[in-house]
Amino acid sequence: AFELETSRVHASFGTQNPMKSSMKFLVAGSLAVSCSALKIPNGKIATPISTVGSAVHRQTLHNYMNVQYYGDFTIGGQEIQGIFDTGSFELLVRSTRCSHCVHPTTPYDRNHSKTYGENGTLTKHVFGSGPCVSMKGYEEVNVGPLKSKGQSFWEIIDHKIQVLDTAKFAAIVGIGPNFAYGNQDKTLLMNFGVKEFSICLQRASGADGVMTWGQEVPTDYKEKNYARARVIGKHHWVTRMHNVSFGKSPLTDNFANVPCTGGGCAAIIDSGTSLIAAPAQALQQLSTQLEPILEDCSNMHLLPTLHFNIDGTDFTLPPEAYVMRVTAETIEEQDSIWEQLFFKPKVKKVNMCMPAFMQMDMHSQHGPVWILGMPFFRFYHTTFNRETKTMHFARAAPDCSAHPFHSSDEALIALNAGAPKGPMDIDVGKIVPPAFSSQIDDSTDNNVDL
Repeated sequence: AFELETSRVHASFGTQNPMKSSMKFLVAGSLAVSCSALKIPNGKIATPISTVGSAVHRQTLHNYMNVQYYGDFTIGGQEIQGIFDTGSFELLVRSTRCSHCVHPTTPYDRNHSKTYGENGTLTKHVFGSGPCVSMKGYEEVNVGPLKSKGQSFWEIIDHKIQVLDTAKFAAIVGIGPNFAYGNQDKTLLMNFGVKEFSICLQRASGADGVMTWGQEVPTDYKEKNYARARVIGKHHWVTRMHNVSFGKSPLTDNFANVPCTGGGCAAIIDSGTSLIAAPAQALQQLSTQLEPILEDCSNMHLLPTLHFNIDGTDFTLPPEAYVMRVTAETIEEQDSIWEQLFFKPKVKKVNMCMPAFMQMDMHSQHGPVWILGMPFFRFYHTTFNRETKTMHFARAAPDCSAHPFHSSDEALIALNAGAPKGPMDIDVGKIVPPAFSSQIDDSTDNNVDL
């Protein structure tokens, strides 16, 4: 998910509490520590052995259709499933206040809580997949041993978001680096006292991911062995990205067909976005560098590696990361999502392969905006630190164990031995897209404030 401020009006339930309108883009213990790899044996979450600094909690992110990864938490003593989303900053929960809503999973019910605090402020969130009206309140929120009393949150009381009618999650848990736009309520990270956390998704189709609350490895080890990127956004985990291309030496071939040259682009590292999102112009440039992908994926072994530079460090993603096989019982009812797939064929088909890119045209003070979503987290174990305003990246093995970023070629071959080589199966109907609304406030030099 990706959240931006739009505009504000005043409204209340019997008071003069401000009502704001915001825009969001959805697509939403201890730890064993050593100086080699952080291991998840047999695809399961590792048993804690030791900690670095304060307590560390490791949480499973359950995988639904390879496009929704959600974790369990409690709010008001009720267990709820939520997307832990680096692209937003607030806690938004599907609620029984929405009497006409479809509830595919258990919603939050304030009447079953002993810790609910009333507020009454209304907010209209405008998502890429539809609008949502919610009401502000306060609750006790727990993730494992972590606890926040009086946490501000938003109950959904009305929405027209199709994916919520079938989603495996009932909440969006914002874990952005700062306060929400124009809001001084402490975020969940702040109230938990968590300055650093990490996310990784296992590569196998249907395999779970893992989120670690707290510091996994010593700082000096991380600085020495992980790639580092500065966070340049006020509200988002955004950094600079340059020279996106297929192939090793694109600049020597055709400079005009390489996105993010010159001043570069803004890249949001977003755990709540199902695919990779980019401007149409950039995707058109990339299309000139990529041979057509056969519908049956039989030429995947011939496809090039995707190269890009994040804040001075070169990154790559193999075809397994950027090729998807479209699966669904039917895609006839998914027109809005289908239209956002940039490389889609003219005729809708299932069980066919295509590049996993979505179109999102947005410009910021740091340049055109890209979103590196779930495909990125399958190959890079990513650590976020809101205190130092940095992100650190380790190489992720297929089981999500973290390895030094600058590994030798031999080590990388061994690291990826046995890794899945085919495309990722994606149910188009379950994608929560990062499309944006026309209501977005870009009045300042036509730039979105990240």
